[in-house]
Amino acid sequence: MTTRPPIRAAPTARVGAAARGRAAHSLAPEHLGEATAAATVAVIVGGIALVITGIGMIAMALTIGARYDGDAPPNVGSLALMPVAGGLLALILGGALTAGGVAVFGQVRRGRLATGILAALAAALAALGTVLVMVNPPADPVLAIALTVVTLVFGVASLLLLRPRR
Repeated sequence: MTTRPPIRAAPTARVGAAARGRAAHSLAPEHLGEATAAATVAVIVGGIALVITGIGMIAMALTIGARYDGDAPPNVGSLALMPVAGGLLALILGGALTAGGVAVFGQVRRGRLATGILAALAAALAALGTVLVMVNPPADPVLAIALTVVTLVFGVASLLLLRPRR
Protein backbone atom coordinates (compact mmCIF):
# COMPACT_ATOMS: atom_id res chain seq x y z
CA MET A 1 0.00 0.00 0.00
CA THR A 2 1.29 3.47 -0.91
CA THR A 3 0.78 6.77 0.86
CA ARG A 4 1.29 9.01 -2.18
CA PRO A 5 -1.70 11.13 -3.18
CA PRO A 6 -3.31 10.30 -6.53
CA ILE A 7 -2.21 12.26 -9.60
CA ARG A 8 -4.99 14.33 -11.13
CA ALA A 9 -5.48 14.46 -14.90
CA ALA A 10 -4.69 17.68 -16.74
CA PRO A 11 -7.62 19.76 -17.99
CA THR A 12 -8.94 18.57 -21.32
CA ALA A 13 -9.52 20.55 -24.50
CA ARG A 14 -13.22 20.86 -23.67
CA VAL A 15 -12.45 23.28 -20.87
CA GLY A 16 -10.39 25.45 -23.23
CA ALA A 17 -13.16 25.47 -25.83
CA ALA A 18 -15.76 26.46 -23.25
CA ALA A 19 -13.54 29.26 -22.00
CA ARG A 20 -13.26 30.54 -25.58
CA GLY A 21 -17.02 30.82 -25.83
CA ARG A 22 -17.78 27.97 -28.23
CA ALA A 23 -18.67 24.61 -26.80
CA ALA A 24 -19.40 22.98 -30.16
CA HIS A 25 -17.32 22.76 -33.30
CA SER A 26 -18.30 25.07 -36.12
CA LEU A 27 -17.18 25.61 -39.69
CA ALA A 28 -17.84 29.34 -39.45
CA PRO A 29 -14.83 31.62 -39.05
CA GLU A 30 -14.45 32.91 -35.50
CA HIS A 31 -14.46 36.57 -36.57
CA LEU A 32 -17.94 36.23 -38.12
CA GLY A 33 -20.07 33.76 -36.21
CA GLU A 34 -22.44 31.24 -37.72
CA ALA A 35 -25.31 33.52 -38.74
CA THR A 36 -23.10 36.12 -40.39
CA ALA A 37 -21.08 33.43 -42.17
CA ALA A 38 -24.28 31.94 -43.58
CA ALA A 39 -25.42 35.40 -44.66
CA THR A 40 -22.08 36.00 -46.35
CA VAL A 41 -22.38 32.71 -48.25
CA ALA A 42 -25.88 33.79 -49.34
CA VAL A 43 -24.49 37.11 -50.57
CA ILE A 44 -21.78 35.33 -52.57
CA VAL A 45 -24.29 32.92 -54.14
CA GLY A 46 -26.66 35.79 -54.94
CA GLY A 47 -23.78 37.75 -56.47
CA ILE A 48 -22.84 34.83 -58.72
CA ALA A 49 -26.48 34.50 -59.76
CA LEU A 50 -26.56 38.21 -60.64
CA VAL A 51 -23.38 37.86 -62.72
CA ILE A 52 -24.96 35.01 -64.68
CA THR A 53 -28.18 37.00 -65.10
CA GLY A 54 -26.25 40.05 -66.33
CA ILE A 55 -24.37 37.98 -68.91
CA GLY A 56 -27.67 36.51 -70.11
CA MET A 57 -29.28 39.94 -70.40
CA ILE A 58 -26.35 41.30 -72.40
CA ALA A 59 -26.35 38.28 -74.72
CA MET A 60 -30.10 38.61 -75.25
CA ALA A 61 -29.80 42.31 -76.01
CA LEU A 62 -26.95 41.92 -78.47
CA THR A 63 -28.82 39.24 -80.43
CA ILE A 64 -32.18 41.01 -80.50
CA GLY A 65 -31.88 41.71 -84.24
CA ALA A 66 -31.62 38.01 -85.03
CA ARG A 67 -35.14 37.43 -83.71
CA TYR A 68 -36.60 39.14 -86.75
CA ASP A 69 -36.55 36.97 -89.87
CA GLY A 70 -35.83 39.59 -92.42
CA ASP A 71 -38.12 42.46 -91.58
CA ALA A 72 -36.34 44.02 -88.65
CA PRO A 73 -37.71 47.35 -87.47
CA PRO A 74 -35.57 50.37 -88.28
CA ASN A 75 -34.87 51.04 -84.60
CA VAL A 76 -33.67 47.53 -83.73
CA GLY A 77 -30.36 48.92 -82.47
CA SER A 78 -32.07 51.18 -79.96
CA LEU A 79 -34.16 48.27 -78.65
CA ALA A 80 -30.99 46.73 -77.26
CA LEU A 81 -29.82 49.76 -75.28
CA MET A 82 -31.89 49.28 -72.11
CA PRO A 83 -31.26 45.52 -71.77
CA VAL A 84 -27.52 46.07 -72.28
CA ALA A 85 -27.49 48.80 -69.62
CA GLY A 86 -29.50 46.64 -67.21
CA GLY A 87 -27.27 43.66 -67.89
CA LEU A 88 -24.14 45.69 -67.24
CA LEU A 89 -25.58 47.01 -63.97
CA ALA A 90 -26.54 43.48 -62.87
CA LEU A 91 -23.06 42.26 -63.83
CA ILE A 92 -21.37 45.03 -61.84
CA LEU A 93 -23.60 44.58 -58.77
CA GLY A 94 -23.18 40.80 -58.85
CA GLY A 95 -19.42 41.08 -59.17
CA ALA A 96 -19.28 43.58 -56.32
CA LEU A 97 -21.42 41.35 -54.07
CA THR A 98 -19.27 38.32 -54.83
CA ALA A 99 -16.03 40.21 -54.25
CA GLY A 100 -17.45 41.73 -51.06
CA GLY A 101 -18.39 38.33 -49.67
CA VAL A 102 -14.92 37.01 -50.38
CA ALA A 103 -13.47 40.13 -48.72
CA VAL A 104 -15.57 39.51 -45.60
CA PHE A 105 -14.25 35.95 -45.36
CA GLY A 106 -10.72 37.25 -45.93
CA GLN A 107 -11.05 39.83 -43.12
CA VAL A 108 -10.38 42.78 -45.41
CA ARG A 109 -10.68 46.09 -43.60
CA ARG A 110 -14.13 47.69 -44.11
CA GLY A 111 -15.16 44.71 -46.26
CA ARG A 112 -18.03 43.89 -43.94
CA LEU A 113 -19.38 47.46 -44.11
CA ALA A 114 -19.13 47.69 -47.90
CA THR A 115 -20.72 44.27 -48.41
CA GLY A 116 -23.54 45.13 -46.00
CA ILE A 117 -24.29 48.34 -47.90
CA LEU A 118 -24.23 46.48 -51.24
CA ALA A 119 -26.56 43.81 -49.83
CA ALA A 120 -28.95 46.53 -48.64
CA LEU A 121 -28.85 48.09 -52.13
CA ALA A 122 -29.59 44.70 -53.70
CA ALA A 123 -32.50 44.19 -51.26
CA ALA A 124 -33.93 47.62 -52.14
CA LEU A 125 -33.63 46.93 -55.87
CA ALA A 126 -35.30 43.53 -55.46
CA ALA A 127 -38.14 45.14 -53.48
CA LEU A 128 -38.57 47.73 -56.23
CA GLY A 129 -38.60 44.93 -58.79
CA THR A 130 -41.30 43.12 -56.81
CA VAL A 131 -43.53 46.19 -56.86
CA LEU A 132 -42.92 46.80 -60.57
CA VAL A 133 -43.70 43.19 -61.47
CA MET A 134 -47.02 43.30 -59.65
CA VAL A 135 -48.08 46.77 -60.83
CA ASN A 136 -47.49 46.30 -64.56
CA PRO A 137 -50.17 44.17 -66.25
CA PRO A 138 -50.12 41.22 -66.55
CA ALA A 139 -48.88 40.65 -63.02
CA ASP A 140 -46.51 37.72 -62.53
CA PRO A 141 -46.93 36.32 -59.01
CA VAL A 142 -44.20 33.67 -59.43
CA LEU A 143 -41.59 36.29 -60.29
CA ALA A 144 -42.91 38.54 -57.51
CA ILE A 145 -42.52 35.74 -54.94
CA ALA A 146 -38.98 35.02 -56.15
CA LEU A 147 -38.05 38.70 -55.89
CA THR A 148 -39.60 38.86 -52.42
CA VAL A 149 -37.45 35.94 -51.28
CA VAL A 150 -34.37 37.69 -52.74
CA THR A 151 -35.38 40.86 -50.88
CA LEU A 152 -35.60 38.96 -47.60
CA VAL A 153 -32.28 37.15 -48.10
CA PHE A 154 -30.32 40.28 -49.00
CA GLY A 155 -32.12 42.33 -46.33
CA VAL A 156 -31.30 39.88 -43.53
CA ALA A 157 -27.74 39.54 -44.83
CA SER A 158 -27.30 43.31 -44.77
CA LEU A 159 -28.63 43.50 -41.20
CA LEU A 160 -26.24 40.77 -40.07
CA LEU A 161 -23.27 42.31 -41.86
CA LEU A 162 -23.95 45.84 -40.63
CA ARG A 163 -24.56 45.00 -36.97
CA PRO A 164 -21.77 45.97 -34.59
CA ARG A 165 -19.35 43.26 -33.53
CA ARG A 166 -19.67 41.85 -30.04
